[in-house]
Amino acid sequence: MEKRKCQRFPVMLPALFFGERAGGGLVVDVSLEGCRIRSAVPMHKGDYVRIRIDLIGDTLSGDLAVVRWSRKEEFGVELIRMASDQQARLRGFLHLFSTTPVGEATTSAAEVH
Repeated sequence: MEKRKCQRFPVMLPALFFGERAGGGLVVDVSLEGCRIRSAVPMHKGDYVRIRIDLIGDTLSGDLAVVRWSRKEEFGVELIRMASDQQARLRGFLHLFSTTPVGEATTSAAEVH
């Protein structure tokens, strides 16, 4: 079973991406380090893009992301470079979904004993 560094949160947010291929899609899950996008634009593993995500009245911009996987009409991107204010905006948005501050380690009661 795969263990992820960052928790993913299900969302439905419009997004635009620009690079060798450009287009739009729908972010269907997001984490502090990346997201999964549903789009009719065919993307390939290794493609580099800039990305803009509509955060419900606000826009989040990623300066550089790489496609880590692609299948049918979905692909996953890793956010490689993002301005610090954009990173803070993403962290704040993700905090809306979590009871633990995003990016902080959690310790369960079983781990304490």
